[in-house]
Amino acid sequence: MPNSMLVDLAREGSSEKRRELLQQVSNLFVDGSELHTDRETLLFGEVLGRLLDQVPLDDRVKVADKVSGLDRTPRDLALKLARDDARVAAPILRHSPVLTEDDLVGLATSQGQAHLHAIAQRAELGTRVTDVIVERGSGDVLKAVTRNLGAQFSERSFNSLAEKAGSDPELGDALSFRADMPPLIAKALVAHLSPAARQRLEHLMAQDHEQLDALMNEARRELDQARHTNRRNRLDAKLAIADIREGRRPLDEVVDQLIFKKRIMDVAFVLSELASVPEAHVNNVLHKVNAMGIAVICRSLDMSDTVYQRLSALRCERLRLNKAQVMPMVTEYRQIDRQTADRALRFHKVRSTVGRAG
Repeated sequence: MPNSMLVDLAREGSSEKRRELLQQVSNLFVDGSELHTDRETLLFGEVLGRLLDQVPLDDRVKVADKVSGLDRTPRDLALKLARDDARVAAPILRHSPVLTEDDLVGLATSQGQAHLHAIAQRAELGTRVTDVIVERGSGDVLKAVTRNLGAQFSERSFNSLAEKAGSDPELGDALSFRADMPPLIAKALVAHLSPAARQRLEHLMAQDHEQLDALMNEARRELDQARHTNRRNRLDAKLAIADIREGRRPLDEVVDQLIFKKRIMDVAFVLSELASVPEAHVNNVLHKVNAMGIAVICRSLDMSDTVYQRLSALRCERLRLNKAQVMPMVTEYRQIDRQTADRALRFHKVRSTVGRAG
C-alpha cells in the first residue's frame, strides 16, 4: 500500500470507518512485519498511533494483542500502548520485546498497579525493574513477580520481600521457591514460613547453587533458540505464501515440505492465509479427530490427494490415532468436490461474520 494512501486512511472522519481502517492497517503491518523497510515500519507506527487516538478501548486491545510479540513494532507505538488503559497495556507489558529496561523502569515508576502486575509477568526481568516493582507493588504484584522465576532480584529487594512475607503467608510461600535467595535472608525467612514452604526452601538452599544456575542458563538459552526458530519459520511461511500467490510455487510443494519437517503450525498458517480463514480455526480443525473441517479447507484450495494423505498421516501421528485411519480420511477427501468445499467454506465465513457481529 502506498505511503500516501496510509496517511489518507488515518484522516478518515467516520468512527466506523476509522475502526475498520485500524483493523486493516494493523493486519497489513502484522502480516508483513518482517518484510517492511525501516521507513515503512515507522510510517505504520505513525498511522496506527493516530488511529488509536480515535477508536474505542476494545479496538485498542485488539491492536495491542496483535503487535505485542513482534520485534518490529515501532518503539513509540509500543510505549503508547503500554501507557494506555491496563487492558490495552497488559499484552505489551508482558510480551513486547521492543521495550528496553529503561522503558520498563519508567513504566513501573509511573503507572498503576495493574500495569505493574503485567510487567511482573514478563519472561525475564532485571534487578533495576524488580527494585521498582518491589518498592511500589501491592501484595498481588509482589506475589506475581516473586513467582516469576525469570525475574532477578537485588539483595535489597529480597530483604524487602522477606520482611513483607512476615505478614503475608502467600508471599512467603512464593519466596520458598526462590533458589537464588541469599542464604542469610533465607535463613531469617524460614521462621515465618509454613511447614511445607520451610521444607521446600531448606531443600533448595541445600542444593548446589552453581549447578542450579547452570541449569537455569541452559533453559534460557533453549527458550531464546526456540523463539528465534519460531520467528524464522513464520517468515519462511510468509515468503512461501507470497510464492504461491505469485505462481512461483504450487501449494502442494509448500505444504509437502512443511509436512516433511513436521511443521504443522506453519501448515495451519499457510492454509489459513490462502483460504482467508482465521488461523485459530484451521489449527482447531487440524487437531480434531473428525477430518471433515480440514478436508473442506484443503479441497477448496485444490490440494492433491497425495499431499492430503501425508497431512492426514501427520495428523494421526499428532493425535495418536491408528495409522489405519489415514486411508478412510483420504477416501472421504476424494468424495468431496471443489464446488461443495467452496460452498461449505463460504457458509462458514458468513456464519462466523454474523456470530462476531452479534
